[in-house]
Amino acid sequence: MSIVLRDAFGDDAAWSGGWLPAVAASVGHEGAGDTKSGRDKARATTRIIERDGERAGVLIYRLHARKRGAAIIELIATPPEHARRGSGMKAAALLEDELYARGVREIFAPAPATHGIAMYFWIRLGYRPLERDAWPCARDGVAWLVRHIDGR
Repeated sequence: MSIVLRDAFGDDAAWSGGWLPAVAASVGHEGAGDTKSGRDKARATTRIIERDGERAGVLIYRLHARKRGAAIIELIATPPEHARRGSGMKAAALLEDELYARGVREIFAPAPATHGIAMYFWIRLGYRPLERDAWPCARDGVAWLVRHIDGR
């Protein structure tokens, strides 16, 4: 299995439009691509996950969100036909490598408080739940996790 991340362009919005809103809503993400929340208005970057040369998902993150040297992965989503095949986990690991090279040492990720699979996804990647006072922002029904990536 070969997983790569690439910038979104052209017909990627049309491709994801048929499945991404429903998948994003199922994990509590309010509007794929709309990642502004509270005082933190860092610009979102959307990347396409490709698996063996085919589009297999979408990854949305914000660099230097909350503070310099930190990032927030807003969403990792795959269409139903690509779900639970490891593409999202591999994409997250690739993004962590890219972010580390850009000086990021702390990554935050949201998980719906009532969606155990999403929480398990992040925990398997080495993220740990945060106490409420350490959350990068407050969202109803969302718990936050963090991973420190020092010393890669």
